[in-house]
Amino acid sequence: MMPAGASCVSRTRALVPRRARRPSAVVAADAASARRRRLSDRRGEFVGTPSPRRSNRVVVMSSSLAATGAETGAETRPKVAVGQMCATDDVEANFRTCEKLATLASDAGCAMLFLPECFAFIGRKGEDALAIMEPLDGPLMTRYRDLARAKNIWLSLGGFPELGPDAGHRLNAHVLVDTDGEIRASYRKIHLFDVDVPNGPLLMESKTASPGSEIVAADSPIGRLGMMICYDLRFPELFSALRYECGARVMLVPSAFTRPTGAAHWEVLLRARAIETQSYVIAAAQCGVHSEGRASYGHSIIVDPWGEVIAKLDDPDEGVGIAVAEIDLRGLEEIRAKMPIETHRRGLGDRTAFPVTIAEM
Repeated sequence: MMPAGASCVSRTRALVPRRARRPSAVVAADAASARRRRLSDRRGEFVGTPSPRRSNRVVVMSSSLAATGAETGAETRPKVAVGQMCATDDVEANFRTCEKLATLASDAGCAMLFLPECFAFIGRKGEDALAIMEPLDGPLMTRYRDLARAKNIWLSLGGFPELGPDAGHRLNAHVLVDTDGEIRASYRKIHLFDVDVPNGPLLMESKTASPGSEIVAADSPIGRLGMMICYDLRFPELFSALRYECGARVMLVPSAFTRPTGAAHWEVLLRARAIETQSYVIAAAQCGVHSEGRASYGHSIIVDPWGEVIAKLDDPDEGVGIAVAEIDLRGLEEIRAKMPIETHRRGLGDRTAFPVTIAEM
């Protein structure tokens, strides 16, 4: 069922380039598609609060790209890279790191690279990001769009300080960019992290950020993507909406988890969401010490629809680099067909059909 108060909006655009492209990284991965192996046999390869102002909407950025390769005979085992980095308040240094990761991913024949939340900037204080926030057609985002075009690779830019509704608030935007440098979709983080972390920092994201109000999915060379950011991981109803209302097959959770919460919950939550939705989950992560009082857990991973971790960095705590895996869309469809959770759902949000009973003391 669609979340209460949500409406479904479909936005369609054809993925027809305005000029001839160089051969796509998807084409470069064709050889890998010939090797049809069981889903469980795959292994990763190391290479280097909803808005109170309005109801949530469900937005699907559909296109001429196949949403499932299984339906059209399209490439069904494209390679992808999940990135890990330690961003700081040095915008130039962060860009150089992302450029290196994009080069590694492109050279590995990956169709897409997934970068973590705050890839472009992590300030020493929460309000620091306000000084660099800009619209998505601004100069900093343009550099990353140019990077996607130069490396001929799709980029998932996990959390960007987009210009917000006023001078004191930004939007935390997850931006999807194609090989032409065009922005295919953008999602604004719905659930803001206002938490006094046990044995960790006090982080109040809402002091300097405004929440988004749209649930966003988008087509890509690896299937339909469900777009999220970090703290959204703790809200399974968002994952359900992306799977059952939007048809997502790959869930994206770019993050900057704190070390205490990461050690306790990171992998178990990611694997649970993959199993619940029978989807791939790709989670790019920040790692290491960003500044005094701010450090991230790392452990960038890719989880398959059966809940197995199929890619992770050799140095999950401090390593900067990428881990590579194949996305097996046909294997995903086999799992969903053999355990048809979608057809077994009962619409528990309908209180007429399923009233709630509480047996109090």
